[in-house]
Amino acid sequence: MALTALRRRLRQGLDAPGAALPIQLIAEDLRLSPTPVREALSRLAGEGLVDKRGPAYTRPRHDAAALVELYRLRLLYLGAALAGDVDRRVRRRVLPPDEPVSFSARLAEHPGDHAEVIEALFAEIVRHADDRMLAQAFLNAAERLAPFHAQETLLLDDLIDEAGALVTAFETGDGTSLRAGVRLHHRRRTAAAEAIVRLASGAKYRTDIV
Repeated sequence: MALTALRRRLRQGLDAPGAALPIQLIAEDLRLSPTPVREALSRLAGEGLVDKRGPAYTRPRHDAAALVELYRLRLLYLGAALAGDVDRRVRRRVLPPDEPVSFSARLAEHPGDHAEVIEALFAEIVRHADDRMLAQAFLNAAERLAPFHAQETLLLDDLIDEAGALVTAFETGDGTSLRAGVRLHHRRRTAAAEAIVRLASGAKYRTDIV
């Protein structure tokens, strides 16, 4: 419970980069003892999702250069997944019969979920590479970037069109357009990294974790 709640909180970016994650307050919010909260924070620190200094935990503080490196790292993983025979693999993709919606259907029904649709699409691209280590590395980078989705939405325009182009390229098996779209997606965000970091700073710990 503590691990799930903390992952959700970190992804939502409710705390400013560098803000403290006080164990006692979190435990009170979750109606738990401090021990499972401390254990959850320790695990997240091992994944690089929180920082630990002595007994204290904080949300990682990224400057623009560090954020750019994270975007480039995710792009590197996606590039590896898109290399080789991606055109054939994407073209052969058949949705399982029990899958309720495609990416395009989800985007059409909930256009405000464009960031989540793109994140799920990127994860699907990496999954199709059939490389477990690549998938684990990608997911870690994606988790570290998730807290900045809100700032990306505020700063960048045409995000629904951007998501739509990526989804179309993927679902039609257009590997050339898909690779170009993935590169453009990351280029726009690296260019805005300084503004994203500046906008992310401000909010401190709130007691609405549950």
